[in-house]
Amino acid sequence: MVIDLEKKSIDSLGIRVRAIMGVPELILLDETISSPDFIKKAEKYINKNIAEYEGLDETLIEIAVVYYICYLLCPGMYARLPKQMENVSTKTVLQAIDWNSMALEMLGKCNEVLEEAIADVNEDGIDYSVSFATLTDASEYPNTSI
Repeated sequence: MVIDLEKKSIDSLGIRVRAIMGVPELILLDETISSPDFIKKAEKYINKNIAEYEGLDETLIEIAVVYYICYLLCPGMYARLPKQMENVSTKTVLQAIDWNSMALEMLGKCNEVLEEAIADVNEDGIDYSVSFATLTDASEYPNTSI
């Protein structure tokens, strides 16, 4: 399965990203969120992780894309915060957030959602994990005359 975010845009991407990150539109515009830089990186990362699977839940894939875009945006939030804000309490809260830590949290959530989507497909009872055989000495077998 491969997603193409240029052909299939995610509904209300900006609203979803801002809701997760807890920032107002004034600070994080839709144009920034839907920038080709972020969209292409998210598309590449998601496709790398789901390429060998078919029939994945598209809703979960969209959620993973949103989390990955949040991951990409977090480190730059320090620079995006305005130096002057009318609402001092909002400014204080946003400046107190550890955006690098939040970035790692967003990447973790993205990976969790991808794993959940893959697990949903693999629920057909087949074990896709790696198994190993143990090779032993031929003297352990009773019929060694072959």
